Amino acid sequence: MSPPHAWHASSCCATPWAPSGPGVEAEAAGRAVSSPTSGSGTAGAAPTNAVSPGASDTPMSYRPGETRADRDARVKAAVPIGRVSDPAEVAAAVLWLASDDAGFMVGHDLVVDGAATA
Repeated sequence: MSPPHAWHASSCCATPWAPSGPGVEAEAAGRAVSSPTSGSGTAGAAPTNAVSPGASDTPMSYRPGETRADRDARVKAAVPIGRVSDPAEVAAAVLWLASDDAGFMVGHDLVVDGAATA
């Protein structure tokens, strides 16, 4: 069995090791990705990865006063896949990354954003 995974979901969840607040999540995600690959290596360290979700079908994906049709049109024009994610799609990526199937993944930022940053 592989060691427990430490991970950080940059915009969907709080973590026990990082305070919340503006900019803290992005800074912590950068630390999470870089810390296992810097310094003396990963000897004795738990695998640390990050999940960076794009817009998901939640109230946070709407701009003030925006309707679902407005949001969908905006996202269709801006995101190559043409839609926001279903929260279950992001959750599936998090579950996989936290599973033994991803035991060899170390220091990775799993971007789940419909190719918005590709």
